[in-house]
Amino acid sequence: MVRRLLSILALLALPLGLVIFQVRSSGYLKPQPRGIVLGLYAGFPDYDYRDELIRIASTGATTVSLQAIYRMERHNSTEIVRHPTSSPTEDSLRRTFRQARSLGLRMMFFPTINLRDEAENATWWRGNIEPENWESWWANYRQFNIHLAALAQEEGVEWFSLGTEMASTHAFPDQWRALAQEVRQVFKGKLTYSVNFDAHDSFEFGDCLDAIGMNTYDPIAKHDEYPSDSQIRDAWWWIVYKARTLQVRFQRPVMITEVGYPSVAHAHVGPWDFRTDKPADPELQYRLVEGALKVLRNWSDGEAVFYYLYGENLKRGVVPGGLQDRTYSPWGKPVEKTLLWYFREPIFEGHVPPNRKNLHEALVQVLASSLRKERDYEDATRPAWVEAWRLAHPADWSEARAIVDEEPRPSRKIPKGKER
Repeated sequence: MVRRLLSILALLALPLGLVIFQVRSSGYLKPQPRGIVLGLYAGFPDYDYRDELIRIASTGATTVSLQAIYRMERHNSTEIVRHPTSSPTEDSLRRTFRQARSLGLRMMFFPTINLRDEAENATWWRGNIEPENWESWWANYRQFNIHLAALAQEEGVEWFSLGTEMASTHAFPDQWRALAQEVRQVFKGKLTYSVNFDAHDSFEFGDCLDAIGMNTYDPIAKHDEYPSDSQIRDAWWWIVYKARTLQVRFQRPVMITEVGYPSVAHAHVGPWDFRTDKPADPELQYRLVEGALKVLRNWSDGEAVFYYLYGENLKRGVVPGGLQDRTYSPWGKPVEKTLLWYFREPIFEGHVPPNRKNLHEALVQVLASSLRKERDYEDATRPAWVEAWRLAHPADWSEARAIVDEEPRPSRKIPKGKER
């Protein structure tokens, strides 16, 4: 009788134990934030983005990056203003934040500066602005950020972006640090800034951020008609190396704030080019994104990953995309299934801590890359951070030097403008 009673209790304890394990595990195993960038620039300042948010949540994404566009009239302007049609109203922003929160989506608010004629102007953009008075520009930029950060704090935003792809402002790291300090007075979440793919060497203010963002539009096999799967894979492991090097340099986690490719021919050559008139090529977009996400599947030490972009030219009741669509939008294209697969993958936040060996390997390879440039190009200059690292960590430098010394040396250095 006692043995039978113990057997019954054991059977009853099994499902109870599983429930307790699931409850405890849910507290420890939190999915790595993965989501989609939703541009709040539908052309109507009071546009309701509920349908788009519902669609994002239905993919399995846990996070959304809400990108709002503001503008400078010219590359040398000192003021930041609302775009008359594309900037959302504050009421629209608040509604969107509340809708995202009601759907269980974690949020990043991503205010972005464009120039008035950026869509047609291939010379000037936010990456090379030259305000006629930098002091006035910084004063206005601080006011702009503080105002929007306070609003984000009121509406439960988790990450606030101080800026993105603004390489010409990297010459003012102390201004960025002062900005971060002031924004922290009104925003208690995490601060980030997104470094463009070609501006890592001039970036020096990661110490004032909670997470460093990366926009990953690195060219892949830019001299080939089509990249091979191995070229895509290797290029994306190089992007992970760059991310891990930023992590080592600043002791801050790194997030991919934008990863995406337009579905056009040669998208691997200039993934950032939204002006292109090349024909649709959804198969190439699929291969590029699949290769990227297969690598990022193994990058569990990342703070977050955001796919760019939900869609452009949004209209009520219309899902952007389709096989003839040439934008970044994934809907109705082969890439959509890849995105859904990635969001379902069991990648957990902080579950696998950064591996010191992996971080070290990434840093040494980036140092070796800098040495190759000095070896191969006449106009190569050593970035300030690389020289500082060489002096502070001679063993790392020696390791990188040994890698490069084993490689064949060119007969002469390549002159500027003659790379290929």
